[in-house]
Amino acid sequence: MIKSTILTALLFLGVYGANAQATFSVTATGTNPTIDSAISYTTNIWSQYLTSSVPIKVNVVYTNMTGAGPLAVTFPNGEKDFAGAPKTGVWYATCLANSIAGIELNPGEFDMDIYVNSAVDYYFGTDGNPGVSQYDFVSIFLHEIAHGLGTASLSKIDAGIGSFGLLDSSSTAPLVASFPFPQLNGLPSIWDSFLINGSGQLIADTLIFANLTTALGSEFESDDLFFSGPSATIVNGGSAPNIFAPTTYEAGSSLQHFDEASFPNPSGNSLLTPYFFNGEVEHNPGDLLMGALTDIGWSTVNVGVSEIDAISVMAYPNPVENMVRFKWNQPYQGLTLIQLYNSTGKLVKSISTPGSVEIDMTEMAAGVYVYKAYLKSGVASGILQKR
Repeated sequence: MIKSTILTALLFLGVYGANAQATFSVTATGTNPTIDSAISYTTNIWSQYLTSSVPIKVNVVYTNMTGAGPLAVTFPNGEKDFAGAPKTGVWYATCLANSIAGIELNPGEFDMDIYVNSAVDYYFGTDGNPGVSQYDFVSIFLHEIAHGLGTASLSKIDAGIGSFGLLDSSSTAPLVASFPFPQLNGLPSIWDSFLINGSGQLIADTLIFANLTTALGSEFESDDLFFSGPSATIVNGGSAPNIFAPTTYEAGSSLQHFDEASFPNPSGNSLLTPYFFNGEVEHNPGDLLMGALTDIGWSTVNVGVSEIDAISVMAYPNPVENMVRFKWNQPYQGLTLIQLYNSTGKLVKSISTPGSVEIDMTEMAAGVYVYKAYLKSGVASGILQKR
């Protein structure tokens, strides 16, 4: 099979606001009704996983990028140090910042630009049945939106010198972002702030690794980086998931994907790996990516479902402060057992219910919990973050 790198987000990026299901506003250039239908199908998938009271504004450009060679490229817009930001001195994707703030912080600007290479043999059906030589558009577009949501690194290497937050408009050439390129001021993204090396050191901590140094560049090319978010770590069986950090830095891919070898297609967690293959299909984010999105600040609607169209359990709000509601994504008849486990694996709550139910977590300690819902069709599991 042909392997093709997805050169993705070069720019930026937490919801503590309202629990409205996320909506997408898409502006597309160069597409047709068939492509538009596939785009709508993909944004509807993401809408079922995220909450935001502010629409997520996506600019799609379908154009021939034969010279550039990627399947698609995403430029997330960015905000930092906004009112209510969980962390200061880091960049958030604007759609994430808007969701946290509960207001639109970037009026008149898109939240992300997604360039799709029209020279690629895409399958635009939504049934997950591409030809053996085709690339599944829904899978690729689902991946690109993930970068626009904030799974993006602001790292680069120049002559062995590594840096965060020193990208500029020349970094996207020959493509041009629709929004003004922000002055990054040497700051990392919220995603970067969770990256650690094998010794557990935060590589974006300038007290450990100074910006613009060969020491930082060596970390970028160490093949020994991990994502330290607590939710993603629990989903990964208690180990921080491997990050793609090959010994030769790959601009647009290094540091902003999970490692390909660690999370192959059959794992269910390969949507955010750097390579896509002909015929590969990924139509849901997977537990690991949903855990990482929770860690960088997104409030999620449902986590840990195997198929968006299957009977599964939705948990919201997430993060939760007091009451968390569990409900099915379609009518379901039968008794369901819901169990909550803390980060040490101890069972802390168990309840049987024939339908949707609320669980009071007011007196439970802050941290990350795993839930399991035993359905007639199998077990749906996911994570909850308690604030």
